[in-house]
Amino acid sequence: MAPEPAPSAGVKRTIHVNVPIEKAFKVFTERMAAWWPATHHIAKEPFAEIIVEPRPGGRWYERDAKGNSCDWGQVVVWEPPRRLVTTWQLQPDWKFSPDLSLASEVALEFIAEGPEATRLEFEHRHLERHGAGWQEVRKGVDSPGGWTAVLAQFAEAVNAK
Repeated sequence: MAPEPAPSAGVKRTIHVNVPIEKAFKVFTERMAAWWPATHHIAKEPFAEIIVEPRPGGRWYERDAKGNSCDWGQVVVWEPPRRLVTTWQLQPDWKFSPDLSLASEVALEFIAEGPEATRLEFEHRHLERHGAGWQEVRKGVDSPGGWTAVLAQFAEAVNAK
């Protein structure tokens, strides 16, 4: 009997937005707090800002109204307006771990499909690196309230004229 294929540890989504590639990248990286679901924060207080520092090694984090910050990951690849890869260092308990060996990756490729059209290829990959409980992380990010909802809110915000 042949072995069954292992379930994919990655979560992929494709979305299309009706804006130039440069705008799609900027809204995703510079205006995240404007479209990210307010309920999706890990700090004690809701975020006032979500910051993606624009360089490899830069932090990806949330900051509340009092200036307290909470890391989510760090930038691995910064190639505007085409590619962004960050680590996802939130563990099965939804707490940040500085241990990069336990980090998955959020990879985005922005592809121009015309002067006013961009396709975003999204993948949250290497979820198995989170170790025990990684399936729960995958289940959460693959749920309707996970990346599907997050990316839908991005598309709605970026398409708003």
